[in-house]
Amino acid sequence: MDSNEKWLSVKEVADRRGVSCDTVRRWIQRKLLRAFKISERSNKRHRVYDCFRISESELERFTRTRMTF
Repeated sequence: MDSNEKWLSVKEVADRRGVSCDTVRRWIQRKLLRAFKISERSNKRHRVYDCFRISESELERFTRTRMTF
């Protein structure tokens, strides 16, 4: 992993893969996609979310190994 590598939010990964943010969070929870946990955040409905960042190289690895998604 390069120190200048771009880190993506859950939303950015979801947009790139054409899935929902909940699906990306599920992949992270099931350890299919490696991510760095930053903190917890809540939206207007007071639902608490873990805030993750995913490296671009990890997303490429995931995409290569999960071609069926």
